[in-house]
Amino acid sequence: MAPPLKVEITPGKRTNSRRMVFTRPLARVTAVGLVALGLLVLLPDCASACSCAFVGSQKEIAKQALSDSTAVFSGEVLDVEKGPPLRMLGFNTPSSKVTLRVSEVWKGSGQETLEVSTPSQESVCGYSFEQGQEYLVYAYGKEAPYKVDLCTETKPLSKAGLNLQLLGDGQRPGQEVPVPDTSGGVGGLGVVGLAAVAAATAALLVLRRLLKS
Repeated sequence: MAPPLKVEITPGKRTNSRRMVFTRPLARVTAVGLVALGLLVLLPDCASACSCAFVGSQKEIAKQALSDSTAVFSGEVLDVEKGPPLRMLGFNTPSSKVTLRVSEVWKGSGQETLEVSTPSQESVCGYSFEQGQEYLVYAYGKEAPYKVDLCTETKPLSKAGLNLQLLGDGQRPGQEVPVPDTSGGVGGLGVVGLAAVAAATAALLVLRRLLKS
């Protein structure tokens, strides 16, 4: 067994010294307490609604969203069901798989139906789709099913007037979709809530390591 760590504290002009002995278990408990305190500060932000940061005018944001997205289309939600877990920051996150009947396409596949995936909880930026409703969808990802979250420009079609005006005329499903001009975009899309989740995850890993030591 390793000897205890000793820290001697000698007050300024006193002749009698005091000694405080911190053993390794006590030091470990102290460290765990500090980590727990940090989590109390971080976790409320993680549990709250997702936060997003945007820079620029609405026109610039919409133009950048078009540039950042793999597929941009409008369509009606045919079905919302439980999807496979999404891997986020080292953890499996529940997801929803959404099937849409495509009505108009501005970028990406010209298929008549498309599936997208989104976290099922808004606290991790999941987008809440409603069956039977029409949406303008900005989806991203390297392969289908593409992903959608609250920090994309995805929104109900009835509230997408400005985006539709900026996008112009799209193509019908089955037609060849031209590559849109996305030059001159201004970077500005970010998921602020995920930064808090990442910090909390790191703290949890430290806590786990301390408890095992």
